[in-house]
Amino acid sequence: DAKVSGSCKYKSLCAEYLKSLNWNEALFDRRFNRCYCSNCYPDSWDNTLVEAGSLYVIPRSWCRFGLQVDKVRSNVDHIWRDWIVTYHGTSVEAAHSIVAHRQFLIPGDKCIDGEKIAILPGHIKEKYHIYTSPTIAYSSIPCYCPSKQFRSKITNKLYDVRIVIQCRQKPGTFQVQQETIGAGNKRICPIIPNSQVEIFTTVRASIIPYGLLIHLAEIS
Repeated sequence: DAKVSGSCKYKSLCAEYLKSLNWNEALFDRRFNRCYCSNCYPDSWDNTLVEAGSLYVIPRSWCRFGLQVDKVRSNVDHIWRDWIVTYHGTSVEAAHSIVAHRQFLIPGDKCIDGEKIAILPGHIKEKYHIYTSPTIAYSSIPCYCPSKQFRSKITNKLYDVRIVIQCRQKPGTFQVQQETIGAGNKRICPIIPNSQVEIFTTVRASIIPYGLLIHLAEIS
């Protein structure tokens, strides 16, 4: 289930928030749970890792809750060996749809409830793609990853909460481009250059979610 063992207070707060969403426990796989706070993932540890020959940035200050991954897909496509790691920032509602229905949708597609996926306000029109990134610094930008407020019963404090999905993505099915949020000369990530922070694809089946990342920032 989605519970996190151990004594890390940050893990406990993130787990409390996740529980408040009332998502079905069947979605989660605790084997992939991992906290990246400064206590659980020290500053001296690597900032990047390489999977399938591709560099990705460690999601420092986030906590991951493992998701169930289809064994047939993972074995047939060798996703743990051959697919790269990327991040997809989204709303809580969209994240639940992606995780529950096991698929990413492109603007114009219809959800299982019949609702049509639209391009969000402020995003480039006529761009019918799924967007990911090798760095959570880009995927967690507010235009991709709107925050919610959450008051913890553990601390009685108010937090800003963001959710990002950690994915495996098939090489050869996507293109890489520069940021499209108008950052200009402002560096988004200290590791991945602005010219390489955005990945886009039209191949829905080429992305598999395997982790739900949660970030809490204390407001008061």
